[in-house]
Amino acid sequence: MTNKNCVSPANSNKDSDNSTNTNARPKLVFFWTNAEVLKWLRRHCEEYHTLYASLFLENDITGRSLLKMNDSTLERMGIKEKGHREVICTEILKLKLKSDILELKDLQKKKVIHAINTDL
Repeated sequence: MTNKNCVSPANSNKDSDNSTNTNARPKLVFFWTNAEVLKWLRRHCEEYHTLYASLFLENDITGRSLLKMNDSTLERMGIKEKGHREVICTEILKLKLKSDILELKDLQKKKVIHAINTDL
């Protein structure tokens, strides 16, 4: 079963003492380690994690490389089942979109702050 929520694996186990950091953004996917990618795979492609986690580990798939992956890269990596690649690609696409939206919001916020500062 796929999970529709794209949350940074780095922020998924927040301590209750971390309440002062409620506005913190999740770690950018681009900077994810292989361990964080494996955590994402387990959460968002749960049914394929046990089948393919070793491939993601062997190929040292980081967030940077994950964002560049497509059907053919998954196939070259060793995922032969087309249906499995389609599901994983769909989850990667959702992750890319979520990441892009967060970056656009940050850019928009910076633009507004810059406009306010130049008006002062």
